[in-house]
Amino acid sequence: MEKIITINDTQQIKLSNNLAWTMEYRQQFGRDALQDHIPLLVSITETISALIGQFDGEITQKEFIQAIEGRVFDLLVPIMQTELMNVIIDVTWAMAKAADENILPPMQWVRQFDEFPLDVIVPTVYEMMLSGFVSSKNLKRLTNLKEQMTQP
Repeated sequence: MEKIITINDTQQIKLSNNLAWTMEYRQQFGRDALQDHIPLLVSITETISALIGQFDGEITQKEFIQAIEGRVFDLLVPIMQTELMNVIIDVTWAMAKAADENILPPMQWVRQFDEFPLDVIVPTVYEMMLSGFVSSKNLKRLTNLKEQMTQP
């Protein structure tokens, strides 16, 4: 799957979630991308748990969606407070490299951006990671569940 993220009026990033991105990541950064994401997933899970903790007892799916809707910044704070932001940038670069093998090395690549809006980039990157590592059957089930959860 390929997607294009619009950074601003003049800049876009083309990403691919083909398996090559994981190899580009390891080759460029010397680390396993999935292992690097465990702390990030823990941080996001803790933040979501704190948001949900505002409810007494059980929470419905609709209440859950409403609790996190518009709270992207709250979910991004743990990323911005740690070195995990570098992991997001590294994965984004690796997915861009998988989409276009002619992109610049990471340091030169990031210098070309006037801004790097995590609230736009993170959801797209994680959706692409999920769709690359989850079977199409289960991904369809998750997509259907997401659609059901967001219906009024």
